[in-house]
Amino acid sequence: MSLKNVICIFLAYCTFVDGENHAEKVSRCRPANPESPRTVYDFMVETLDGRNESMSKYKGSVLIIVNVATFCMFTEQYKDFNPILQAHNVTAGSPSANLFMAAFPCNQFHLQEPGNNDEILNGLRYVRPGNNFIPHPNLHIYGKLDVNGENAHPMYKYLRESCPPTTKVIAPREYMFWDVVETDDVTWNFEKFIIDPSGYPVYRLHPRNWDHGSVLNGYIDPKTNNIIDVNVPLKP
Repeated sequence: MSLKNVICIFLAYCTFVDGENHAEKVSRCRPANPESPRTVYDFMVETLDGRNESMSKYKGSVLIIVNVATFCMFTEQYKDFNPILQAHNVTAGSPSANLFMAAFPCNQFHLQEPGNNDEILNGLRYVRPGNNFIPHPNLHIYGKLDVNGENAHPMYKYLRESCPPTTKVIAPREYMFWDVVETDDVTWNFEKFIIDPSGYPVYRLHPRNWDHGSVLNGYIDPKTNNIIDVNVPLKP
């Protein structure tokens, strides 16, 4: 993808989101259904090298699930991930659990993640964000998947069903590379789901609700990594 195309995509997306206030775009996820007590831990995902891995590896820890892309206006958020995870990296033997991030590359939003799985880490290291970027040990980047549409990964279907959307706006139709479009679809790259230590989604954050990661301190205690109970109205 040429630099010119990246700039055009950036400006186009800025144009369509500029008219909406995203500063506090967050939704509270619905309580777990006792008749169908699924959690994130019930799902398998693919690693960058093609292995299947269970999300149950995160049991007991707070987890942030985020869909990512290399050529996105929000790709600079990668620069915030490492210091956030380092700040939440507790010492061995502490009763607090470490914070982890599980990142899932997705090419459904204006084709902003065109590379193959074996190209993604080099793209991050040398292109965007570049400058020899190496993910923090607690930032796990998985294989590409779909978050919306008929081929959406089952875990993302579960997350979307569990957490109301943070906005009524998804994207202009020509930027959306999936069918069928649904009201709970992920709105763009770098939307985040905060998962509690039992595997249940608690909060869903719009990509613009970030501020270099400082917003996380309102949902995850920076000293204990405990989920903070925020009075966010539950949307229908």
